[in-house]
Amino acid sequence: MFLRLLILTAVYVHVYADANDANNGISCSFCRAGLASMTATIQSNPDLMGQLGDTISQGCDQVPNELQRRACRITLDDNFPLFLQNFLQQPGTTSGDFCKDMGYC
Repeated sequence: MFLRLLILTAVYVHVYADANDANNGISCSFCRAGLASMTATIQSNPDLMGQLGDTISQGCDQVPNELQRRACRITLDDNFPLFLQNFLQQPGTTSGDFCKDMGYC
């Protein structure tokens, strides 16, 4: 029993120390891998891309002119994959950048 407790404590201390290490913490690795996986999943799933485009185009509801509001929605709905691709190519938008900004890396 004591040996189990000692091993469990050692593992906990190791994981806790890694999680608090600003450069190689386990939470940093998980954050990067998770965001990279989500991005790949979104980009490879046309239905999900469509849903995200629909959701983002709801921001067009703030446009007061009805004709411009419809044009805004159509533009975002039709071009969301291109918008996302261009956004992800901008400096500061990598999974590592986001994880650093969130304090995980």
